[in-house]
Amino acid sequence: MVAADPTYPLFPIASFLASAMLSMVLLTSFVHQRWNLGVAFLCFWLFLENLLGGVSAIIWSDNADVKLYVYCDIVSRLELVTLVVKPMCTLIITRRLYLIVNLRSENAFSVRRNRKDVAIEWTLGLVIPLLLAGPLYYINEDARFQILEGGGCDAAVSGESVLALLLSTIWSFAPALLSVIIYYPRIAWILYTRYKDTSHFLQSSQSISRAYFFRLLMLASIDVLVTLPFGITTFVLSLLSQFEQVGKHITFYEGWDTIHSDWTPAGVTYAEFRAAGPATIAEMYFSRWSSPFLAFVIFALFGVTGAARGTYWELLRTAMRCLGWKPRVLQQESSALDTMAFGSRPQETIRDVESGSSEHPSSSDIEVSGVNSDTKSDTRNEVRIEDKPTLHES
Repeated sequence: MVAADPTYPLFPIASFLASAMLSMVLLTSFVHQRWNLGVAFLCFWLFLENLLGGVSAIIWSDNADVKLYVYCDIVSRLELVTLVVKPMCTLIITRRLYLIVNLRSENAFSVRRNRKDVAIEWTLGLVIPLLLAGPLYYINEDARFQILEGGGCDAAVSGESVLALLLSTIWSFAPALLSVIIYYPRIAWILYTRYKDTSHFLQSSQSISRAYFFRLLMLASIDVLVTLPFGITTFVLSLLSQFEQVGKHITFYEGWDTIHSDWTPAGVTYAEFRAAGPATIAEMYFSRWSSPFLAFVIFALFGVTGAARGTYWELLRTAMRCLGWKPRVLQQESSALDTMAFGSRPQETIRDVESGSSEHPSSSDIEVSGVNSDTKSDTRNEVRIEDKPTLHES
């Protein structure tokens, strides 16, 4: 059957490429033991979302059938986790960058960090997203999940109350908004007023380099540009739709029995999305493509550096050796190393005439012999003539 999404299979291909790129970034960080919790959380959750999102787009490319219940339970909650993790990681990164430029944390990216900062980062990047996607999501979960034709499994959140907005929609942009209001002005002011001190600190720091600092700042800025406008727009549209449906009086909570009375999963066809209007279609595409886009940005900033490319090459050579296959490039390198190790010219020994001892020439002697080869050869001939015993006639 023909796929419902006219862009199919572009999204699954992009999702699988994004998950592969993120796995390479995580592998590089693991090899070098250089972890930043904000980047690590963002890479991990985006890797899972892109991988499962590509699989779901293939399974439900031409249908909205309700199936694979356990799989959809996992994927629908994973989408809520990543919806919160994206702005949360922006907050984690900008907070850590502020601590660095404020010269408060010399070992900001080392293992010996402040336990308070570590606890805050783990809470923001793991505990809060899991709470919002777990027990707090169940409070406003009006269906087990929903199936979107062309997209796959999706969360089913009741958005007709104030509590639903506070526990779902507002978390998609509130952390990024805090980053813009609190930390970005401070970072910009410190870089403007204390640029020399900050630059000297980054150059002398053993835990973070100047280039790595600005790559993190660029990643946080792009994440803000992606998540903040989308989250605010979704929040405003949700409010406007509720005002149109229920009037000016919005209930704080619809009630447990009302929300959980019919918990049967439902399927939504692509034609129903098109009938809802262009704004709904644009929101769906933007929310789907934001994760692959962020994955490509992360790989462009952290996955193509010199250290990362060296790590990829070493891992590739190790895997080839384990499989017993040596490509032509490796064989050429091996032969070159053998020539350097065993094919070098033996050093000449110069015999001291007076003492009778032998010694190897120093590097300076080698350089001089290379320049004045004719003079050295004449000298050695003279030495051999003098050493030759004189024959006396009897």
